[in-house]
Amino acid sequence: MGSSLKFYIKTVPGERVEADVSLPPDSGGVLTGTVVRADGEPAAGVVVLALDAGTMQPVCHGLTDAHGFFILGPLPAALYQIQVYDGAAPVRTVQIAL
Repeated sequence: MGSSLKFYIKTVPGERVEADVSLPPDSGGVLTGTVVRADGEPAAGVVVLALDAGTMQPVCHGLTDAHGFFILGPLPAALYQIQVYDGAAPVRTVQIAL
């Protein structure tokens, strides 16, 4: 599942670096979204967890940034249950099919 590539670039002051990166095809999906509180404010530092809906085993997780944005993946095509945790209490659970 997934493709990965790792490389390093060291810049010098005033230098402009352009990098072209080619990854092999990937069949994994990516889930992105935003978590907001009841008052509409972004929820920063919230855990977003993807579980396999059949086995309920965790597949991947992420944290929301200062704007409540999260990204999960790559995820193979499957049915997932997404759980959002703010502290120790679950806030919301949704199922998403990719």
